[in-house]
Amino acid sequence: MIENRSVLMRDTDEYKVLLEAMRRAAQTADKLIAEVEPSLLGERYLTTEQVMARFHISRRALQNYRDKRIIPYTSIGGTLLYPESKIGKVLENNYHKPAGCKELK
Repeated sequence: MIENRSVLMRDTDEYKVLLEAMRRAAQTADKLIAEVEPSLLGERYLTTEQVMARFHISRRALQNYRDKRIIPYTSIGGTLLYPESKIGKVLENNYHKPAGCKELK
């Protein structure tokens, strides 16, 4: 800690510790910005690339799901967005339990 100094000098250990803490905070902020999807009116939307990556499907498969109205989406200015909660409901509604499988609690 700084001991009765009014100026923090670059050659002090306190400065080096503070600089490293600021670097870690910036890295954490960058990671959160990259990973957290923003929400709009309480709903999180996924991009085409995020849906393809999450479900390991091709662009063409996703196009087929849209054409057949299997998966909900919205188009804003040529950008397709998929509501995360509604995609989850589609998955739940189309879930088929294996034969002889007991219900998990």
